Amino acid sequence: MTIKIELPREIEASLAAFAAEHRIALLDYLKDLLEEQMTPHKAASLSPAERARRWQESAARWTAPVLCLQTTLANAVDLTVTNIEVTQAIQTTTNTIQLVAQRSTAVRATVSNLDGGSVSGVTGNLHVFVNGTEITPAAGVPPINAPFTVPTAPQRANENDTLNFELPAPSGITASSNVTFRVDVTPVAGETNTGNNSLTTNALTAINRTTPSLFFTRIDWIGTGLPALSDVQPGVGDAFVRGIYPVNDGDPNLYQQGLFPSLPYNEDPDNNGVLEALSAEGNDLLSFLASCRQLIVNNNLGANNNTFLYGWIKGNPINGNGLSQLPGFNAFGNTQQTRHQRSYAHELTHNFGQQHNHLMLDQTGWDVGARLPNNPAGNNTAGRVKPTTLNDIMVAGLLTNQAWVDTATYNVLLGSAILADAPDVQADKPGERVLVVQGIFDGKGTRLIRLKPAFRFPWASQPTSRRAEGRFAVDVIDQRGSTISVPFEPTVADDAGHVAFGFFEVMVAVPPELEVASLRIANAQGRTVAAVKRSRPPTITVVAPRPEQRLGPKTKVAWKVYDRDTNASKLLYQVAYSPNGGRNWVPLAVDVSGTAKSIVVNSTEIQQSRGDGLIRVFVSDGLNTAFADVRGLSTSAAMYPAP
Repeated sequence: MTIKIELPREIEASLAAFAAEHRIALLDYLKDLLEEQMTPHKAASLSPAERARRWQESAARWTAPVLCLQTTLANAVDLTVTNIEVTQAIQTTTNTIQLVAQRSTAVRATVSNLDGGSVSGVTGNLHVFVNGTEITPAAGVPPINAPFTVPTAPQRANENDTLNFELPAPSGITASSNVTFRVDVTPVAGETNTGNNSLTTNALTAINRTTPSLFFTRIDWIGTGLPALSDVQPGVGDAFVRGIYPVNDGDPNLYQQGLFPSLPYNEDPDNNGVLEALSAEGNDLLSFLASCRQLIVNNNLGANNNTFLYGWIKGNPINGNGLSQLPGFNAFGNTQQTRHQRSYAHELTHNFGQQHNHLMLDQTGWDVGARLPNNPAGNNTAGRVKPTTLNDIMVAGLLTNQAWVDTATYNVLLGSAILADAPDVQADKPGERVLVVQGIFDGKGTRLIRLKPAFRFPWASQPTSRRAEGRFAVDVIDQRGSTISVPFEPTVADDAGHVAFGFFEVMVAVPPELEVASLRIANAQGRTVAAVKRSRPPTITVVAPRPEQRLGPKTKVAWKVYDRDTNASKLLYQVAYSPNGGRNWVPLAVDVSGTAKSIVVNSTEIQQSRGDGLIRVFVSDGLNTAFADVRGLSTSAAMYPAP
């Protein structure tokens, strides 16, 4: 009920001072004062209209009407901000999880009405300060859900129970131990106390994190076709990853398509139309992707600890939804719209070394910018808020709308050496002619199924740390007799809860000026599992295309090889293309059989070049790598712009 009472300013001020002295709301004091004008039994017997008339008559006896004071006795208003939560994916109510500089950020302000009851039409502004300097506009940032209704009992799991603000990446928040957030709630009509409408957080810490290079490629498995680019392109395929990974999610280099031909993969030995992830089928595909990653070179830097490659397969013919190295840099997965975004984030987190778990969210999460809802429409995901009924990303086999990231997993990623702003000074630094050793164990780790011919590429790449742990080791002896030993663990993990032995890749820092005399794989007991000794190196010549040739939609690459002591069936080829004279490289074909003498590549799916294009064919006989180039190439049908 609304009662109109007219009071002089001095009377209103006197009543307000008395109410404040007794620590009660002005409206409550007025209500008590008016009720004192009627005896209890009369007040109880009066109708609401009669009671209002008596109150107005009582107030009229206090003073002559001077000021019109509109007051709502049943719905009094005193707004205040009781808490501010600053989240970039997951956060505690006291903001104990560190922030990441420039990452998309959400601010959830819990607003209460101290006089009780819900209040509609509420808005406000957010101000952010770094080291005392405001980085937001002077007028502040408006909320994303205004006008807002203040609830009587706000719940974190309800998206619109808080006044919400968002800062898209790059947020403007730089690394600092003094980042503060202030929320000002705009006073509403009739509010009794506007002095408590603002709240500022304690000083929070924001740290720099390095953006990884997440490349993707689309795979045509056994002729089933390529997945739709619209399902895997930046902003869609990586939406879950951008939502939960503690990096600058606005960096365009975070997730990008590898600018090389979409490669066919035709292995299905039992012809059942199912890609058995943990079998040789899945491990061979990881090996295939790893060979592609070795040929991705940017400004003369090849494979390193910050570069990952993911293969998307049309639909979900995968028994296990996907497969990844654990840890490692290569993975593949499905494009089933209800699950593929989470599967990618799951397999990538295996690459970062995380095992499966059974965690439920311990805090409420937030999808800043609403990346996932209706993107694509078939993912069945709605809303920004991520309640504690969801599972952590490392719980196996889930759909996109069933998972987010728990604080434990998020903090592990936040502290990962891969994302560290200051690289580990003890880690092996990139160098030229690193020996790349790849192979596949059986699922129990008792037998080495395949040891691929090793390659040494001329550009810089990052070796596996010799401080790594594992039950196997690669032992390399160089031509001077020095031994380099690198431990490794050849484990892989799918998205169905299974971990097994399988594909491995070890990169050994052999001095670039020295040749490799021998290589062996040893188990934990020191027993030799496989060994290779150096023979005389092969020689290779590229015979097609010709130097300075103009490449059309299809390009035949042909070569001649001479190796006096290695059977052709034991050789292996890798074919790469550079659009700019050798600074950048991408794969054209990988793991080409030693008996092959040519390939035909789709030269529309490469970067354009005007006379400085280059094709290089590598050959390995086991330990020796040789290569040959054809230079001066131009393109006429390439779809991607020159670098």
